[in-house]
Amino acid sequence: AVTKLIVDFESVAWVLFWLFMTDLVTGLFASYFEWRKSGPEERWFFGKGEGFSSNKFKKMFVKAIVYMGLPYLIIQFQQILMLKNFKYERISEAEFEYATIVLIVFCLNEGFSIFHENLPKCGFNLWSQIKRMIGFYKKVKSEIE
Repeated sequence: AVTKLIVDFESVAWVLFWLFMTDLVTGLFASYFEWRKSGPEERWFFGKGEGFSSNKFKKMFVKAIVYMGLPYLIIQFQQILMLKNFKYERISEAEFEYATIVLIVFCLNEGFSIFHENLPKCGFNLWSQIKRMIGFYKKVKSEIE
């Protein structure tokens, strides 16, 4: 008997939830570090000090609504039109619901936000660390040869 492999929507949704929360926390830290670098006249990060932006915080709620609402609409759309799951055999034998694909794109967006936007503002640049490790590897390899 051939069993269908279907990527679990709920698991991907949990990954997105934790990435979203991590993005929120790293975004707050990034705002704090940028606020500190600017040499604020006000002492407070929250309030008049303008370190914490309520506009950015409001945008997080809009993003959360889109992250929850769009996959739900796509699931309904897929059921109404009786669309089959997506399968691309060059990548995997597993099938993907279209809503799961949207969640994966959202996860990639959150990962980009965390590693490319927020963490460098906090003083940790993943890409430069990777380049430094590759350079170290190349140096060690050339010394060994």
